[in-house]
Amino acid sequence: MDYELFISRASPYSSKIVALLGYAGVDHEIRIQNGVNRFTVIRRLTGKTMVPVLRRGDWALNDSTKIAEYIMEQSERPLLPNPEAQVLAWFIEDFADEWMVRWMADSRWRNEEDADHVAQVVGRELMGAVPVGGGVVGRQAARLIQAQMKPWGVRRESERALRGSAQRCLAALEAIFSRGPDYLFGAHPTVADFSIYGPLVQYGQDPTGRRHMEDYPALREFIRRMDALADRPAGGEWAENRGADLSRLTPLFGEIMGTYWPVMAANHRARIEENKEVVADLIDGSRFRCRASGYLQARLEWLLEHVDRAYAKRDRLFGEQGMRMERALVGQIAELSESEAGRHLLRRYDHVGLH
Repeated sequence: MDYELFISRASPYSSKIVALLGYAGVDHEIRIQNGVNRFTVIRRLTGKTMVPVLRRGDWALNDSTKIAEYIMEQSERPLLPNPEAQVLAWFIEDFADEWMVRWMADSRWRNEEDADHVAQVVGRELMGAVPVGGGVVGRQAARLIQAQMKPWGVRRESERALRGSAQRCLAALEAIFSRGPDYLFGAHPTVADFSIYGPLVQYGQDPTGRRHMEDYPALREFIRRMDALADRPAGGEWAENRGADLSRLTPLFGEIMGTYWPVMAANHRARIEENKEVVADLIDGSRFRCRASGYLQARLEWLLEHVDRAYAKRDRLFGEQGMRMERALVGQIAELSESEAGRHLLRRYDHVGLH
């Protein structure tokens, strides 16, 4: 039995996995979520109604990073850059999944035109072949999604922080793709490219985002390249990316260290202090607020594990060209060690402590 991939056309995570699964050459069928399969299949197999879900019989995965890791194991095409750049690729992957989607969602749900557009898309999906009622269902689903996004920080108090991050992130990516090569780490896409593609393509499909993307021609070309990857035939030569100039990614990494990392660090402090709300000061002086969560703590630990494993094998994380990024990361990790709770966390990562 081939794989089935359950998706929503309004989901950045679905966009990411559709392109990645197609490029990897894994045989699958796309299933659009609807009011029936959300409960008879998706929730039955995963306990949740979130998409994407990759299914094969009674086996299923429903987290986009876990799905990506599984696809990478099945694919003959390399989906990570050379070893010195792999930690950076995972940082970008996590940043896209957990931070870029926030400013994408902020734009989508803050602008009435965009919210109405997405409500229609979701309504048509959920109603399936039923020709009436999609508008009502879509608006109800939209209100539920908006409510679910508020704990993430997609709310009025964090609007300035998210809007500023969106502008800097888009500018950084435009500069990267204006200089070339075609993908973040070289001539071939990696998991990081598929991850930034998810929120970017969704942002570009919303009316406000589509108009804004007119100012970013190199990014629009990147999205078109990624659109085409899902239809690449299996076979052929797919060399690994080697020797890419990592210094060109410094502005993007700076945005990660100036926005997403402070939020994770503030979340760690909030949980230790048993505070329900996270308050983080970002690189531009804006303030971001969200609900403290164990999930965000798990993301911090997941990234520290990647750094620790890399340092177990070599002294330099990103190589000579990535020294500025490495110093920035080590500096941020060192700030965690200024508190007893942070030191307790870092004791789990022997090789991080050596740096």
